[in-house]
Amino acid sequence: MSRTDGEKTKKTILRVAERLFSKTGFQGTSVAEIAREANVNKALIYYHFKDKNDIIISLFRNIIEELEQHLDRSVETDDSLSGAEKARLQIEAELRYLAGRKRIIAVMLMETLKSANADDFLFQCSEIVIQHEGGYPSKGTKNIDNTNRHRYLSNEFFTGFIPMISFVVFQDKWCKYFECDPEKALGYFLEAFERSHLAK
Repeated sequence: MSRTDGEKTKKTILRVAERLFSKTGFQGTSVAEIAREANVNKALIYYHFKDKNDIIISLFRNIIEELEQHLDRSVETDDSLSGAEKARLQIEAELRYLAGRKRIIAVMLMETLKSANADDFLFQCSEIVIQHEGGYPSKGTKNIDNTNRHRYLSNEFFTGFIPMISFVVFQDKWCKYFECDPEKALGYFLEAFERSHLAK
């Protein structure tokens, strides 16, 4: 198998696994199902991944890497816009990006809620977003005031990151239930986000 074919197969396995995990959950999906849906044999899956846990870890690592790359690309904005308008455009761009990955984000959210899960990918993901915004030292930094750091992280995580993740995961179902146009819902969310999180 050539390296190109191997990478293509690995991407196919990950794509199928992401779809199945989001449909039936991590525990409810077997390696055999992934193999069948990806049209490969189980041995090929074990060639690329140690086990099913390795598959989900690879998916989570991919989204963290993609998120880092996305956040590194600045949003092109008109210089005549105010700081608040630029911030709104940045948040909207992030929400639209995350919406394209909502299936794996939903799985990440559910796996984080399980107490047995030792890999805190949701928290790692939030840390990347918060660090990108700037203003706080990373976890291993010496001589830092943990009280202020924790206060800052609490604000950013619970009033910034989690509302954005919740909106991305629940937007479609919320809009269907309340019969609201998704674009209008996005506008309403951004208004509320500006009044709550961005106002601080």
